[in-house]
Amino acid sequence: MFDGLLTALGIDPSQWRALTRTYVRIDFRAAGGPTRRHGAGRAGSSALVGILIVSGIGGIAFAFIAAATPDTLLSASLLATYGAANTMMLLLVDFTGVVVSPDDYGILGARPVGSRTYFAARLSAVGVYVGAISVVIALFPALVYTVRLGPLAALAAVLSVLLCNLTTAVLVISGYVALLHHVHPARLRRALSYLQLVAAMSFYVTYYIATRAFRSTFLNRTGFDGAPWLWALPTTWFAALVAVAGGHAPAAAWAAALAALLLSALCVPLAAGRISLDYARRIGEMTAVGEPASAHRELRLPGFGRDEARAIALLVRAQFRFDQRFRMGVLGIIPLTAFYVLIGMDQGVLQDPFSPTAHVTGAGVFFALVFIPMTLHAALTVSESWRAAWIFFAAPASHAHIVVAAKNFVTVYFLGAYLIVLALFWSVFFDRVWHAFVHALFAGLLAHMLLQLAVMVKPALPFAAEPRKAERSGAMFLVFVAGAIAAGVFPSLLLIIYRSLPLTFGVLVFVLAVTAVIEYALRLRIEEAIGDLEFRG
Repeated sequence: MFDGLLTALGIDPSQWRALTRTYVRIDFRAAGGPTRRHGAGRAGSSALVGILIVSGIGGIAFAFIAAATPDTLLSASLLATYGAANTMMLLLVDFTGVVVSPDDYGILGARPVGSRTYFAARLSAVGVYVGAISVVIALFPALVYTVRLGPLAALAAVLSVLLCNLTTAVLVISGYVALLHHVHPARLRRALSYLQLVAAMSFYVTYYIATRAFRSTFLNRTGFDGAPWLWALPTTWFAALVAVAGGHAPAAAWAAALAALLLSALCVPLAAGRISLDYARRIGEMTAVGEPASAHRELRLPGFGRDEARAIALLVRAQFRFDQRFRMGVLGIIPLTAFYVLIGMDQGVLQDPFSPTAHVTGAGVFFALVFIPMTLHAALTVSESWRAAWIFFAAPASHAHIVVAAKNFVTVYFLGAYLIVLALFWSVFFDRVWHAFVHALFAGLLAHMLLQLAVMVKPALPFAAEPRKAERSGAMFLVFVAGAIAAGVFPSLLLIIYRSLPLTFGVLVFVLAVTAVIEYALRLRIEEAIGDLEFRG
């Protein structure tokens, strides 16, 4: 019966099963790139497992919210917003890895695979990832709704998160693919980068406004009756399914639930015209066609003018220009950083920490300080052009110098630039200008120490590993955890240190000494970890 339905829709059942099974299973194989002699390469466990664990932790938190909030619609709206945020980040950070691969057209283009079959297989693979995350997020809140409202409300909670996340995925995919009809592949790389930047900024602004509105509503106990404009949020429409299933829902909830179902239904034909083999062909052309060369004089960056450091500087610059994945990873950090700085400003980020009356504030800024270097360094390890990394194993270059140069490049030209801007910004509001620069120096040293430890735990050659689906998204979730810990500890610690000028100077010298020791240990660790690697294509 199911095969007959697929055939009626123009989908080959056998090809659909084979492609869907392959797309899901391929993410559990060992990836190509550097591997130990007689080893199996990078671990075959999918990054989806890590994302599911973090999503489950978030689901537990929202289960407590559902239990403590008498307004079912409010708690369900928070849950749906969280699910949409996870889906949006997954697609913005790892779009081509999750949705489509540039290799699809080269492999399937010459084979008798129809576009509808390809679309169904790709959509099924995306549905597996989004569906698994949605169920894990909604599982624990659904248990709470079962106790409070009955099993029908629990089912509606899972359905609302699932439909909301799938709708979000389709809308994001449609926005990306719409560019293919208007932009030549030679310019598509840059256009996609700008689209990601604008979309991410719009999303985080909307998410920030929504969370502030929900927080105010929750604290004031006004509910949707006191803030009717909350019905304008699309995530509220999907959350209305829970209120309707729980019974005694107002007429507005019924209308919102109907709007959610209609929006989900409209996304089916919208997605059907987006994901196709022609789309895969254009993505493949984007990776193969370079942008027109522009006349520019060769620049030698200070500190990276010779040997391995020079090579890494040129490599990172070229990858940012031609590697769509890396460029999106870098540009995607900008709006997220602004988002956390905005959160920090709500907590008093402009307060001078050297002031005797200062209190612990600015956790969002420290989160961003940890987030920027660690995420950028993680983006430096993978590339669609990973097969070209054989040069690292054939050239007479030191692996330790290469890895350290990549870490230093991130520190100097990304973290350093951010710290300079932040220090100038702080100097306008702090009591003394030197307070701002000393505070930025301490923050930078602490962020650099965390980056050193991260590289020591998992050293990797730049752009040498094959990208795997959702791997960057999983790494970002881990960075979120590390950033949250650092953001909670660093402001309190620095507030104590700044109470005494001699103590401040002594701690500064101590941190510099510890940084030098870690740097020496890092080089020994890299030689030990990477020295016996060999390349596997």
